[in-house]
Amino acid sequence: MFLLVIVFSSMYSFGQETLDASDPNSFIFGGDQGFHFLTMNLLDINLIDVEPEFNNAVSFAIDPSTLEAGEPIFSGAGGAINEDLWLNITSRTNGVATYNAFVSSNQPVPAGFELKVEILNAQSVGGTGITGNAVLGEIIISDTPAVIITGIEKGYTDDGVNKGFQLRYVINNSGGGSLPVGFEIVYELIVQN
Repeated sequence: MFLLVIVFSSMYSFGQETLDASDPNSFIFGGDQGFHFLTMNLLDINLIDVEPEFNNAVSFAIDPSTLEAGEPIFSGAGGAINEDLWLNITSRTNGVATYNAFVSSNQPVPAGFELKVEILNAQSVGGTGITGNAVLGEIIISDTPAVIITGIEKGYTDDGVNKGFQLRYVINNSGGGSLPVGFEIVYELIVQN
């Protein structure tokens, strides 16, 4: 028979446990047993990002077959559309907070531009928990935040493309201008009042 002796010691106490290595039950049920209460205080965690991360820029291509002399670019057939980006969310609350997701621009949208965003799926693709419900219909983006997802509690959408909420951007540019340098679309999670 082989015996394994483990000695636990500290400055103020001494204890010894003898385990019979040939009897697996002694590892689980042998000797003294004890327990400790564990308390963890986790802060609320709320993360939101746009995927794919390596290039989450919104790009619009011009289809020459939709252009007509004398008309502005991106004005015909409902404007230019981009459906390549996905909004991913992770939320951990203390059980009482509910969050909404907001969208805005970091500076005013120039005159002659109309930039709209819409979530194509009412609820998250993938993930688990309560990740909220998309606001139905298009939202005109401005520097004033607008609610795009409501009722976010505890949950996550999974990470990456084809996970979470698919974004559809539409741009109408009747003035033929450009967006200012550094123009960004901002998403944020804010506690619901």
